[in-house]
Amino acid sequence: MATTPTSSTSRSSRASTPSQAARPTLPTRISTMPWLPLTRPNGSSGTRPISSSNPDVRAMTILQHSGAAAFARGAGIGKRSQSRLSALARHGGPFAVYAVFALLIGLPLALVLVQAVMPGLFAARDASNDLSLEPLARVFNAPYVAGSVLHSLELGMLVACTTTALGGAFAVLVQRCDIPGRAAISMVPWLVFLTPSYLKALAWVLLMSSGGYLAQFGLLPLSLGSAFFGLGGLVFVHTLSLFPLAAFIIGSALAGLGSELEDAARLSGAAPFRIWLRINGPLLAPAIALSFIATFAEVLSDFGLASTIARMSNFGVLTYGIYAAASDYPVDFPAAGAQALVLLSLVLLVVVADRLLRRRADPRLISGRARPARLYRLGKWRWLAMAAALTLTFLALALPIAAIAARALTQTLGNGLVWSNFTAANVVAALSLNTAANDGLLRSLFYAGLTALIASSLALLLSTQLDRAGAALRSAVVGLSLGSVAIPGIVLGFGYILVWNRLPGFRDWPFPHYGDGSLLVMGYVAAALPYCLVVILSAIGQLAPGLTDAARLHGVGPTRRLLAITLPLILLSVVTAFLLTFIRTVFELPISQMLIPQSGPPAPTLILKLFSHDRDGLASAIALVAMAAAGIGAALVWYPLQRFMRPRRSVARVDAGSPQFVKAEILS
Repeated sequence: MATTPTSSTSRSSRASTPSQAARPTLPTRISTMPWLPLTRPNGSSGTRPISSSNPDVRAMTILQHSGAAAFARGAGIGKRSQSRLSALARHGGPFAVYAVFALLIGLPLALVLVQAVMPGLFAARDASNDLSLEPLARVFNAPYVAGSVLHSLELGMLVACTTTALGGAFAVLVQRCDIPGRAAISMVPWLVFLTPSYLKALAWVLLMSSGGYLAQFGLLPLSLGSAFFGLGGLVFVHTLSLFPLAAFIIGSALAGLGSELEDAARLSGAAPFRIWLRINGPLLAPAIALSFIATFAEVLSDFGLASTIARMSNFGVLTYGIYAAASDYPVDFPAAGAQALVLLSLVLLVVVADRLLRRRADPRLISGRARPARLYRLGKWRWLAMAAALTLTFLALALPIAAIAARALTQTLGNGLVWSNFTAANVVAALSLNTAANDGLLRSLFYAGLTALIASSLALLLSTQLDRAGAALRSAVVGLSLGSVAIPGIVLGFGYILVWNRLPGFRDWPFPHYGDGSLLVMGYVAAALPYCLVVILSAIGQLAPGLTDAARLHGVGPTRRLLAITLPLILLSVVTAFLLTFIRTVFELPISQMLIPQSGPPAPTLILKLFSHDRDGLASAIALVAMAAAGIGAALVWYPLQRFMRPRRSVARVDAGSPQFVKAEILS
């Protein structure tokens, strides 16, 4: 940088004039950088061109003009390219979202529907694309398949009634009554909900069979044991397994009611029973109906009890009929497609009823400024209420886990719980390397970790795209996600068989490939992605737009904004989605049963296979070790993360939307 000094004579002459003396004199700086202005300050107002008699300075000025023009042209090109990139990102984001859903969920389901009306499309010989309703007619004319449809409807209706009643009573007991140990009892539904249904079914088979543990202790009459393997036993186990779903739905609605209406009715002299009948009951009616619908859809889609108690009782249901048609020799794809079409139609009717009910429900009856409702003082009856809650906890959680643990630590079921029958051989076999049991266990843990990582990362990327998208795309994707949750896993697995084993252009792909673990992981991701997307998208929707806008103004790119701003603020939600996916995938049965890799079966398939071959001790040991590994792994991730995030949340409360905060977060 060159500075042109001023002479002392000119300095003294300017100082003699009052108007000029008040005006400060700045040194003239001529920059050699081409992007600085070609003018210099002239006092406090205006600018004037730089002039000099020095030819070098004039040459430098000419270079400045040409350099500035070139820079302006480059800036224009940069802006145009940046606008093209932004337009590509704006249109490519929604396209990526739809493409992911189409590949993972849409294409398999479409082929299932096509297979039902074009039975010869995927035939090994003489394939044809002729339309035919013969598979559907065969489904409804076959006594076993028609009976499976009626059994599924009957079971779903009964379980929906019993589960809604039990879950609603549990929600009222925990949220509105002063029973001892409310905080601990409120955690029971989460533990029951995360326990897979087929493990609870196998545990109750160990308890209720003729030589089971309850019969050995003389607690099971012979007539009750035989009646268990039928409709009554299925309703009983389903109710204990699904009551958390009703408790979640009704409990969340109950928490928002407040106490204003109850207090007004109480001041008017209304009895508690009349208050619940005339005030709380109508307000909770939409939640009760939603609980009934959700439970009904869950029973229709369940494969755990269908492959255990229902199969042992010759109680045919649709989910097991699809599996039998697609896996037993000779494979009958048209029959499997027809039954899958019937099952999807029933589930679709349930989803439509759910949408209509949500639209008709009036949420304005519940005020956001409602005061928390006061607990009912039960007096001496509170101990009886606590005993009822503990009994439900014992039947739904403690007793099944105890049965699995007892069978894992004993040699045979018939010799009972005597000291000479106890052994650690089953657990040692499950933990020993290079054994079939340990290989299946490690395989499931690896698949679950990989699935959780892919699904949570993909859901995070899609959620950031949806957060910048319009309301129509957000509503469409949320609707697709919630609808995909209701899709039975057995139907999705059958669709993957059609895509990657029958569809030209896909069956020859090297990765993922049919019969390989990569296709199983892809099926797991398709089943888990809707859950992860709903959890992460709801967390991103709570962030203030000013956070990312301020970072964008500072020139931060989208990847760095995601990693430095968005991810730290929603880290707990991302980890929650990761852990839920991990735990669910370890015990995922229907997709594992349909897409068994050639390298070996995962733990859920191996457990059912061992149990059906009278090796229930080793099967129970694998289940016990898998539950312990999943629970300990989730705890080791969750609790340290909570302790780490607690001080960060307290710091983030200070003006988290300011640009200074965003800049500090980026620099950190």
